[in-house]
Amino acid sequence: MVVPLLGTLIYFVILPGGAVSQVVYGATKFFTLVFPLGVYFLLERRWQREGVERSAGWDWGKQVRALPVGVLTGLLIGGVMVGLFELSSMGDYVRRYSETVRGKAVGLGVLEHYWLFGAFISVGHSLLEEYYWRWYVFGRLSGLVRPGWAYFLGSLAFAGHHYVLLGSFFSWPGALVFGTCVGIGGGLWCWLYRRWGTLAGCWVSHFLVDAAIFYVGGRILM
Repeated sequence: MVVPLLGTLIYFVILPGGAVSQVVYGATKFFTLVFPLGVYFLLERRWQREGVERSAGWDWGKQVRALPVGVLTGLLIGGVMVGLFELSSMGDYVRRYSETVRGKAVGLGVLEHYWLFGAFISVGHSLLEEYYWRWYVFGRLSGLVRPGWAYFLGSLAFAGHHYVLLGSFFSWPGALVFGTCVGIGGGLWCWLYRRWGTLAGCWVSHFLVDAAIFYVGGRILM
């Protein structure tokens, strides 16, 4: 739960920009991909008990049924974000930090390939985060603590590294507000995962929200 927070502190705050930050960024994402699988296969050993049942029990209907609410929530949240940026004083606040955003994009080496990077984060990275934060973290917390605590702890941990990331772009009040909104979104995606038992809905919702974020980023950079 704390490794993404520590990684973000290093590559966005302690050692921002350059090759080291890119290496730490990649290592952090590699950890979020590999560690849950290592725990699942090497420690929990669930493949011995569930392998046949899981392969035989894949329910495409369940995946499809989770999609409409995922699309609806993603469009709603993303639409509100874009609307606030374009039509309210929040847009002026965000534009005030355009040079900071540009500097971070240059430091990470993504400015020249911004839209390609945005597509990767929106599609691929959102799936990685749903797999890590909803399937692994929230899923394991749900077996250890009461549901309310699982929602709270999972969403707080998800928001943690976003507070750091946003704090490197905006003032601390803005980072606090935006980071808390991220935590609330994480709670919604926990609910979608628990309600439908699949990542399909929360993934597509997350993807659409990330796409809206990169739209806003593109508007202040380009």
